[in-house]
Amino acid sequence: MPTVLLYDDTALFKKVAQGDETAFRTLFDRYWDTVHGVALALTKSATTAEEMAQDVFVKLWLKRDKLAAVANFEGYLFMLARNHIFNSFRKKIQLTSFTDHLLEYAASHMAAAGTPDERLLYNELETLVAQAVNQMPPQQRSVYCMSRQQGLSQEEIADALHISRHTVKSHMNKALHLIRNYLREHATIEMLLLFYFMAMNAR
Repeated sequence: MPTVLLYDDTALFKKVAQGDETAFRTLFDRYWDTVHGVALALTKSATTAEEMAQDVFVKLWLKRDKLAAVANFEGYLFMLARNHIFNSFRKKIQLTSFTDHLLEYAASHMAAAGTPDERLLYNELETLVAQAVNQMPPQQRSVYCMSRQQGLSQEEIADALHISRHTVKSHMNKALHLIRNYLREHATIEMLLLFYFMAMNAR
């Protein structure tokens, strides 16, 4: 039986590589659960997993000419799905809004972390952010801490430090930029990915 299945798949891949849409539909039906399962395991979100899985099959069709040479199709699919999800996520962590939302989420849920894995993730993120904050110039660090740790508004920070609101905003933007870059360089992509989807699912 395994030999027959391998032959069937090999023939199927060759047909897809040649642009056979009916064969691609067969491949889609046969391997949808595999791709969706990988996406669900990585994103922890049924909706996002559905979207990511569809994107993977679109990419698979666009790269169909490579299928005829693939020996381990499930391994190839796993890497294609993983790389697509991670690359999509990497684009998001370059956005200030992402960093801002991630940090706000972490701050508001830190004390409520339920499982040991969640507490470990929060502690790792908190440590990385603290290391990034320690690298900030004194006034930038003060602005960031007064905003994130004390919950002060831009006006209150400006009054306390005798600087303009524009300067406060500039310091915050630079602080978030520094933290974002520090997380990109020092945090594992898996850790950030998990945090991101935890935050998105909590909305």
